[in-house]
Amino acid sequence: MPRPPCIAIPFKKTAELDWVRPLRHYIVRTYQEDPDAYANDCQVLQRMRQDMRGANADETGRDLIFRYYSHLETLEPRFRINEQGVKVTFR
Repeated sequence: MPRPPCIAIPFKKTAELDWVRPLRHYIVRTYQEDPDAYANDCQVLQRMRQDMRGANADETGRDLIFRYYSHLETLEPRFRINEQGVKVTFR
């Protein structure tokens, strides 16, 4: 079945962002745990962001963006993204 026509909307651009350092600081400050225990998880999130930044305008790119966004949604209740929580600046 042919796909219906879509409106082309240009991608927004985003700058580099380091998730690892702010998450490590937050883990130590809030949970008093060793951040090295979560190093792999932090790297996975960082890698997902990098993959999302280079996403193409196709189904695979859409899936990368949705995957990253869903991880941010599950991350936010546990790690508040603000000045009192994980201090990252989105540009």
